[in-house]
Amino acid sequence: MKKVILAGLALLVLAAAPALAGSATSTVTVTATVLSNCTISAGTVAFGNYDPTSATPLDQTGSVNVQCTTGTVATIAMGQGSNAAVGSTDAAPLRQMASGAQRLRYDFYQNSSRTTVWGNTLLTSVAYTALSSASTAVTIYGRIPINQNATAGAGYSDSVTATINF
Repeated sequence: MKKVILAGLALLVLAAAPALAGSATSTVTVTATVLSNCTISAGTVAFGNYDPTSATPLDQTGSVNVQCTTGTVATIAMGQGSNAAVGSTDAAPLRQMASGAQRLRYDFYQNSSRTTVWGNTLLTSVAYTALSSASTAVTIYGRIPINQNATAGAGYSDSVTATINF
């Protein structure tokens, strides 16, 4: 009895299926364009305690974190700061921290030997090429020069805009 029912079901399925005369194929094309994109997140350069009587400048480092699409070529620029001295330019920034009316000069450099000032022009910016899309820390080399007229106990600060151009 079971065999008769199964055979009947099989005939029913075959009778319900349409007869196929052939087949054809085609290919779906899938595309995407990857755009260059970058983000930047600035950190802090905390110099700590400055001794204006020391014969050695006060050096410190900080960083900016950048994240770009792999293969993106970019430049990272540093502005003049909120308290730039008279005569400061994007190419030759004269950065100063402030404590009220008091000023304390400092510089940002592109290299650890502190010979190349980090500015806000194509020639004074840091070149960056993204080797992956992972976030990367780019070091800021800071220096406060010696022999400045600074007030004891005063806290000095400044804000510098970091920009990535891609």
